[in-house]
Amino acid sequence: EPDIFHDVFGHVPMLTDPDFADYMQAYGQGGQRAQSLGMLPNLARLYWYTVEFGLIEEAGKLKLFGAGIVSSATESVFALEDPSPNRLGFDLERVMRTLYRIDDFQQTYFVIPSVEALKAVTLQDFEPIYAALKAAEDIPVETILPTDRVFTRGSQAYAARGGRFAA
Repeated sequence: EPDIFHDVFGHVPMLTDPDFADYMQAYGQGGQRAQSLGMLPNLARLYWYTVEFGLIEEAGKLKLFGAGIVSSATESVFALEDPSPNRLGFDLERVMRTLYRIDDFQQTYFVIPSVEALKAVTLQDFEPIYAALKAAEDIPVETILPTDRVFTRGSQAYAARGGRFAA
């Protein structure tokens, strides 16, 4: 089953890293609070763009990080090599404002500097961030902001062709 492959080869190995396991624990604990504040969709974007479809920078190179990418050979190549998607530096508020596609390859991937940095960001109090997000609009998935750290400005050609795994 694809879901078993995704979990066993995508999520389970990541959980053996103590920093990643701590990140997941902090993320899970924040879920109830996010729900009570009406911010669960924003918190879900953090999960989507890291645990499922994140990239990580190691020794100056981009590498796969998310289980959703790792469990798809085609998206693995797309995420790292295709000229279509944007690859942007991780910024918590930016990630939590950015919409995503659940039914196709991503138009934007966020690059975390390290698992330790991701954990450190997650351990902070999100309430001030949620307050700022309530006053901000969602960001369309293909958008690059002037404040973004751009690793790759994608052509968005894949999305323009209609997407749906035709890379």
